[in-house]
Amino acid sequence: PCPLRPCVCPDRGRCRERWRDKKSRNAARSRRGKENFEFFELAKMLPLPGAITSQLDKASVIRLTISYLHMRTFASQGDPPWSPLLEGDSNCSKVRRSSHSLATDMFEQHLGAHLLQSLDGFVFVVSQEGRFLYISETVSIYLGLSQVELTGSSVFDYIHPADHVEMAERLGIRPHLRAEAGCHTAPESASSSASTSSLAGTPEPAPSSPHSPADDPPDRGFFIRMKSTLTKRGLHVKSSGYKVIHVTGRIRCRPALVPGSTRSVRRPMGLVALAHTLPPSTLNEVRMESHMFVFRVNMDLQVTYCENR
Repeated sequence: PCPLRPCVCPDRGRCRERWRDKKSRNAARSRRGKENFEFFELAKMLPLPGAITSQLDKASVIRLTISYLHMRTFASQGDPPWSPLLEGDSNCSKVRRSSHSLATDMFEQHLGAHLLQSLDGFVFVVSQEGRFLYISETVSIYLGLSQVELTGSSVFDYIHPADHVEMAERLGIRPHLRAEAGCHTAPESASSSASTSSLAGTPEPAPSSPHSPADDPPDRGFFIRMKSTLTKRGLHVKSSGYKVIHVTGRIRCRPALVPGSTRSVRRPMGLVALAHTLPPSTLNEVRMESHMFVFRVNMDLQVTYCENR
């Protein structure tokens, strides 16, 4: 019945309750519609293809937005700043374009993608707290993981537990803050999750010597094991193994004044790095000489197979 006229139903209380429930459902539907529209508009502002942003859930939109805002701060406040030089800026000399430079202009628009495709690895930026601020989409080629999945996540969720301390030291995370960043200092047992994949036999990288982040130069070079959902043939598997990654990069710092003094110091903001995957060698890749033979042993060093020769 219409709420503007008296109810002719004999059970007026139940009729009014139904009307209130209907009104509440309409209000909730309207709120959800407005909320979904705001998330849709926010997702469109992310620097990602529309085919990806249209499939994001709300939690992913928030996570990627926060990472993008942190990345803008990371780019602008670091030394030197990464702010783009607009044409006509006082710090940027204008380049005179000729009429036949259309091909060059088209190439420069996609220069970043061309550079990423030419690299034998992927690029990533990790904040001082150990979270991925940026990782190139080429990570899917080498690890089988998506850019959207990794961005905004903790780097410690995707590296071997035995390498957490190594990564924390390279980032300069102090020991009392490592647990908050997701770093686990307790050594894992041999029956780790790496044994569930074909890449479980990846050897442990050689440990690096301890160092003090404040005294060391900003350049970094180390080996870690990162999760991978790729098999040796490049197929995706549900259970993740680990691949050895050679990380080379540099700690990005920002200038800051010491309180009560005019002296300036450089405070680390995070790590900018290039990662190369080291593929595990197989017996088929080893050159067999005439005086060599192949045999196989189990974990108890008992011979399970040996060639006739």
